[in-house]
Amino acid sequence: MVGCTPQTVVTNQCKSLQTSISEVFPRAFHCLSLTNIMKKVPEELVGLEEFDAIKMAFTRAVYRSLRVDEFEAAWEEMVHSHGLIDHNWLQILYEDRKRWVPVYLKDVFLAGIFPAKENEKLTSPFDEYLNENTTLREFFHIYDKALLELDQRETCSDIESRNPGLMLKSRFYFELQLSKLYTNDIVKKFQDEIEGMCTCFSVRPMNINGSVSTFIVKEETWDYEVMYNASDAEVVCECGLFNFKGYLCRHALSVIDHIGLEEIPPQYVLARWRKDIKRSYSFNYGWNGIGINNSVHRYDNLYKCVVKVVEEGRKSRDCYKYALKALDEILNKVRIQEDYRANSM
Repeated sequence: MVGCTPQTVVTNQCKSLQTSISEVFPRAFHCLSLTNIMKKVPEELVGLEEFDAIKMAFTRAVYRSLRVDEFEAAWEEMVHSHGLIDHNWLQILYEDRKRWVPVYLKDVFLAGIFPAKENEKLTSPFDEYLNENTTLREFFHIYDKALLELDQRETCSDIESRNPGLMLKSRFYFELQLSKLYTNDIVKKFQDEIEGMCTCFSVRPMNINGSVSTFIVKEETWDYEVMYNASDAEVVCECGLFNFKGYLCRHALSVIDHIGLEEIPPQYVLARWRKDIKRSYSFNYGWNGIGINNSVHRYDNLYKCVVKVVEEGRKSRDCYKYALKALDEILNKVRIQEDYRANSM
């Protein structure tokens, strides 16, 4: 967490865990894993009569409710029509609905760690290395290998993002804008929204109140309400994609294009996706020191540490002078250590 407490924590459904998180991270918003809950549906409901119909109603309420009142109505219809009012698991889920149902989480910044769409999967970088049969002993050895490979992939991805050549999908300047700023991985995801603008075939002004305008963007059979505040270039869509993913949705982009804006407003260009931001953390290469025994990994790890000193040292003249003095002292100590090692051989 690089010295910062998390804004959001996502875990499986567990009351004791919920209590612990509220004590350790009192300011963090605690979400329940929607993926885990959907996996439990067959386990918890499969023995019920009309299981298929119940599962379909459950899925529809969770994923296809654009507004809170729509979810509440769909949930009430499901439990009443199928006689599930007293079902214990569903009661617990409903009590915790503001922690896992997407329609309640639109104001929580999740940046891709919460799959809010049907059939959307959140994959862990360790998924390809671990399985349910992995022993604790195997885990430690696999963990070392995984960290090294993930670090190498991230380094390669950084290099690729710094090289121009990613093909643009549209004529919109805001796509070019973000392609110059963001990593290739995020740009490709953003391009899905660019291409999705083709399905938004209608942008209709609904209300104007001073600097605030409200638009209805029609995508297929759905109507999305998008608010635009001209005084501070704020654009908010009720689909909530920006908080879920960290980039603007096709509906907001359609409004931006409709009103003639060429660039994404600066508050929606996040530093976390920029390719010119150096990593402020370094990997700890595992419990057995595999990183220390490899000169390439020693160089990589030391370089990342020094970069952090450089970033802090450039902030003021005093910080600059202090950083130079400290680095000079460290260099002298390292040379003394190397001389001692050489004379001891």
